[in-house]
Amino acid sequence: MKSKRPIPVHPLEVYTGIKTYKIEQKPLTKDNLYGCVEFHKSLLTIDPNQCIEDYKGTLFHEICHIGFDLYGLGDDDDMPQISNEFLTTVTSNMIQQLVSLNKDLFNFIFNDESN
Repeated sequence: MKSKRPIPVHPLEVYTGIKTYKIEQKPLTKDNLYGCVEFHKSLLTIDPNQCIEDYKGTLFHEICHIGFDLYGLGDDDDMPQISNEFLTTVTSNMIQQLVSLNKDLFNFIFNDESN
């Protein structure tokens, strides 16, 4: 029998400066996912049944999807040819913006405590 992990406690919103994404914690095993973003719903869903290190990595991964969408890099079909310098600039600007707007959430992600 699978042991039940405690649900991680952290802010349940990601604010982009333009809109707010709700964070929902629910099992995604039936969809074979660990996390996903539904942009039209402004919803980030994350499966809490992961070890805390994987959970934090998945949460950061999904927040990056939100950030890249914010900077016009969300749709693979519309993705322009990107140089290393452009991608690095966009990524560093995106992370600075999202961290400054969501300090408590990023403190949770990058904190060394187990929960």
